[in-house]
Amino acid sequence: MPTIENRGIRIHYEVHGRGHPVVLIHGGTVSFKHNYADFGWIEALNDSGLQVIGLDLRGHGQSGKPHEIASYGTSNLASDVVAVLDQLSLTRVSLVAYSIGTAVALHLLKSIPERFDRAALIATGDGLIGHPPHTFEMALPSLLEVLDRTEYPKDLPKHLSTYWNFVAATGGDWQALRALAQASYAPLAPADALAIKIPTLVISGQSDLVLGQGPRLAQALGQGVYVEVPGADHFSLAADPDVKAAVARFIRPGAVQQ
Repeated sequence: MPTIENRGIRIHYEVHGRGHPVVLIHGGTVSFKHNYADFGWIEALNDSGLQVIGLDLRGHGQSGKPHEIASYGTSNLASDVVAVLDQLSLTRVSLVAYSIGTAVALHLLKSIPERFDRAALIATGDGLIGHPPHTFEMALPSLLEVLDRTEYPKDLPKHLSTYWNFVAATGGDWQALRALAQASYAPLAPADALAIKIPTLVISGQSDLVLGQGPRLAQALGQGVYVEVPGADHFSLAADPDVKAAVARFIRPGAVQQ
C-alpha cells in the first residue's frame, strides 16, 4: 500500500474504485481498516459511483506514530489529509469523517473550503461547536485514563472501556495514542461554523455517550442537515447499513440536499 511523508511522518493511504473522490477520515484509536473497510464502506461507496480514498492518520494503523503531544491536534491531523490530496493531485473532493475525525473535517472545511464539495460527519455532536458536556476538552481526559491502564478497565463505563479493546485488538501504540489524547482539538467558533457553506450531513446516534448528539452543530453550519439514528451508540454507526446508504446518497454527484 502507498505511503507519503508529511513533515517527516509516514502516512499510509489507499485508493479504491473510480468516480468522484471521497476521503474517509477515521476516529481515534482505530484506522481506516477498522473504522470503515471492515464494515463495508468501500463497497457501499464504490457501488454508488464514488472513489474511496482512505488514510491512517498519524498515530494510527500503518502510519507513523510519533510520541510527542506537539505532533497531534486538529491542524496536524488535518495536514495528513491535505498531504494525501496533494500527492494524488486532487483539487476538490468530498469528505466523510467519524468521531474525532469530524473535528479534523471541520478544520479542513473552514480553512480550505475550495477543496471540498460535500461532507458527512458521523458519530459527532454539539461539543464540536463548544456545547458541553461533550467537548473534546472534557472528553479526552477520560480516554487518557483508559489508555493509562495496563489491563482492561472493567470498572469504567463500557463506552470508555471499549477504547481499551480497540487498541489491544489492533496492536495500537499506547504511547502515541496517549499523546494524541493530550493534544488540542478546539471547538469551532459559531461565526466559523456559519461561514462553512459546503453541504454537510451530520449523523449522530441517539444513545451516543461519547460525543452526544449534533442538532445544534448541524443548525450552526451554513448548509447543515441533521440525522439522528434511533438506538445507535457511538460505535454502532460504523456498521449500520442505513448510515452507509444515507452518506452515499448525500455525497454522490448530483445529490439534492435533504
